Amino acid sequence: MKIAVRYQSRGGNTKAVAEVIANSLGVKAEPVSSVIADWVDVLFIGGGVYMGKMDESLYNFLAELNSDNVGQIVCFSTTGSMATTIKQIKQFAIQKGIIVNKNELLLKMLFQGHSSLGLIGGKLTDKQIKKIELFTSNVLISTKIQAGEIIQKGNK
Repeated sequence: MKIAVRYQSRGGNTKAVAEVIANSLGVKAEPVSSVIADWVDVLFIGGGVYMGKMDESLYNFLAELNSDNVGQIVCFSTTGSMATTIKQIKQFAIQKGIIVNKNELLLKMLFQGHSSLGLIGGKLTDKQIKKIELFTSNVLISTKIQAGEIIQKGNK
């Protein structure tokens, strides 16, 4: 099963989450500027919430995705309190006929990573890291159940 991790991050929090996910999976976390060129069974995709919506770079990345190269999407987001980005990622996937994994991670960080000097994110607590690792493990369990169908689709 081929897995990829893509993220959009301004202050470093979402990048840090993506790196924990990628390390758990034995793959590399890459920014959304890195295109999905070949078939991917499972794409972990995440971003932050900015003024109630996702960043334009994530929007542009999602606009280029299609069901010919992605089997399913797993959503994750860092936020103060809103789940907007996850909802928007799901909407893109559904419109493009891409399966959305039922597991999702919304890591509410409130003001973690923010200071009067600007964004200084990327420092996760041990509790947050454990939560991310558990999420990743649950996704792997759920995708193994669906793997036969997804891999068959990729080998059309």
